[in-house]
This record gives sequence, C-alpha cells and structure tokens, in this order.
Amino acid sequence: MINKILLVILLITCIFTSKAQTRIGIKGGANIANVYATSGNESSSGDAITTFHIGALLESRFTDKILFQPNLLFSQKGFSEKPTNKATVNYIELPVNLLYEISRNLTFGGGIYGAYAINGKGTLNGKSYDYDFSKGKANRFDLGVNLIVGYEVIDGIRLNVNYTHGFANTVDNVNLNITNRVLGFSVIALWGER
Repeated sequence: MINKILLVILLITCIFTSKAQTRIGIKGGANIANVYATSGNESSSGDAITTFHIGALLESRFTDKILFQPNLLFSQKGFSEKPTNKATVNYIELPVNLLYEISRNLTFGGGIYGAYAINGKGTLNGKSYDYDFSKGKANRFDLGVNLIVGYEVIDGIRLNVNYTHGFANTVDNVNLNITNRVLGFSVIALWGER
C-alpha cells in the first residue's frame, strides 16, 4: 500500500514539474520530535528530543498562487522518557505539499508524507540497542500529513515552520499504537525561475 502511494506521488511530481516554472532547492533544519502512544483507553506521549532533517526539493508553480512542492529528506524522529530511555529513528522521507502564496513572500499549505526507516537506536534503562524491524517489532513505514508556513526573507531564501502528524503505527503490535509527531524549523535555498 505504501509503495503504491509513493509511486502515485512520484508520478504526480513528474507531471507537475514537466511543464511548470520550477525552482530546485536544498533544505535543512531542526526537528523537535516526539511520539504519541495509545493502548486500549490509555494514551501518553514521551518527552521531545531535538534532531535534524536535510534534503532537496522541487517547487513548481501550479497556478498564479498555488505551488506544488515535493521534498526528499533524511529526517530523524524519536522521543525520550527521562531519565534513561531514548529512541532515535532515521527516515528517508518524501513529503508532497501544496502551498498557497498569501503574498509574494508568505506561503501557507500542507500535504502528505511517506517515510521509510533506515535504522534506529535507542536506550532502555540505560542499555543501548539497535531497532529491530522484524515481524512483531518496529515498522519501517510511516505515513502522515504536514502543515507548513514559510516566509521568503530574500529572493531564494525561505524560512519554514512545519508540523508533521503521523498516522501509521511505528510498532508491529495490534495492542499498541505509536505515531510520530514533529515540529520542524527549516532554512531553504531555492534556485530557478519564480
């Protein structure tokens, strides 16, 4: 299912960028990452950790005010439970967003993302471990939505704030549901025709 969604996103990206004004860019910044866990009627979240993201993007003009923006990122997510438990998972992430230009410099929008976990490390009761992605352990796939506000401080340099809300369960357990939540801050450098 996730593979089909990623294929559709890739096809849409190719269609939109082939005939539109397109800028390419690089993006990097900080993540304030956490998880939200539910089991039965109980729910909780951990303590946020600071991680990072870095990658590339395309930005194509769909209409005078609408921009289509696929990204390809390396993004770290995770959580901590003080004092001795912490987890960090490294993802390859593909967010695809539609942005509305409120003014020439201010954009607002959102979209969906799909992500694939490469690896992960954690500490449980002071002992470190590597994530186990075998059946019954952690899931590699993550899927969710993004909300974004961006401001282009000078032509080609944009500051972004985004919130990512995961829907996919990151553990392979029907009795426990753990989803990612990330507040991100990015600097984006863009080149090309606006």
